[in-house]
Amino acid sequence: MCEKMTVSETPSRILIIRFSSMGDIVLSSPVTRQLGRLFPDAEIDFLTRSEYVSLARALPGVAAVQRFEPGTGLLSLVSRLREGRYDLAIDLHGNLRSRLVAMTGVAGRVLRYDKRRFARMAIVRRRRRSRPVPHTIDRYLEVLDRLETSASPSLEGAHDAAEKRLPQLKVDDAAAAMVEERLARAGIGPDVRVLGVAPGASHGPKRWPPERFARVADHLAESRDLKVLLLGSETDRPVTGEVARAMECPAVDWTGATDLAMLPAAVRRCALLVSNDSGPMHVATAVGTPVIGVFGATHPRLGFAPVGPADAAITLDLPCSPCSLHGNRSCRFRTHACMEELDPRRVIDEAERRVPD
Repeated sequence: MCEKMTVSETPSRILIIRFSSMGDIVLSSPVTRQLGRLFPDAEIDFLTRSEYVSLARALPGVAAVQRFEPGTGLLSLVSRLREGRYDLAIDLHGNLRSRLVAMTGVAGRVLRYDKRRFARMAIVRRRRRSRPVPHTIDRYLEVLDRLETSASPSLEGAHDAAEKRLPQLKVDDAAAAMVEERLARAGIGPDVRVLGVAPGASHGPKRWPPERFARVADHLAESRDLKVLLLGSETDRPVTGEVARAMECPAVDWTGATDLAMLPAAVRRCALLVSNDSGPMHVATAVGTPVIGVFGATHPRLGFAPVGPADAAITLDLPCSPCSLHGNRSCRFRTHACMEELDPRRVIDEAERRVPD
């Protein structure tokens, strides 16, 4: 299962398995891109949940996306995948469901990434006495080290390590045109710079207070002459609404109005994105937009920091941080100090370094 694949076994059909979520799928893009370089004649399919299909289609090297509907069970999915006659399956999810799919004969060979779960849990439990784990991107790319092909040496020389691990999403031309059209209707022309603000997150402890985002947005709108664009999913409406109400400057609110087919184009249009530790943060890196990610309950040491050359991850690095792997546990001290004590000035200073006058 984990032995190296030699050049004589070059795959013609490859399946990547990553069911969710937004950020993890974006971070898998260095793998799909590198596979396209290693095996330029291979067809690469990507298996994911239905809500992420349009995002997976934007991954470099991916020819087709296989859709998984959680309510339909695995039998029909496995039957459909077997028809694909895959030579190689790469499991980048590593949970029970992905293991079951990979073990049912959907591909001749199966490779699986190492989640380093115990090492990541050690960071949460022991904090100061533990070591950082490799970034999620590097753990994904480790899987490809098990592939031996004649293309490997030349590719290593042609692409340096920084470029190899940089996330990437293709931006649809029609989506980009729609973004410009909608901005124009809001009075924002193509030469006007935009500040993206993504104050949502999957769990409450990962969210910086809305009024702090509002202070940052107001300051940058004034000091850098930026128009503010609020971004988020439908479930983020309460928090983006709080940001908008706390702002003195008007903001364009696209909460729930940009699906995953349009989000990369909207983020690429921004001169800068300010975000919590969430999916849009990684989308920004993947489309070349500088991003400032705010970390509280989670921590960059867990392997999810943005990796772009102009990106920044801001954390107070308190002794109690991180308090969970996914930011889903309430503060045990009931202070949420990792977020409440983070001064907006720190974010403003980082932002002004990245957006010229």
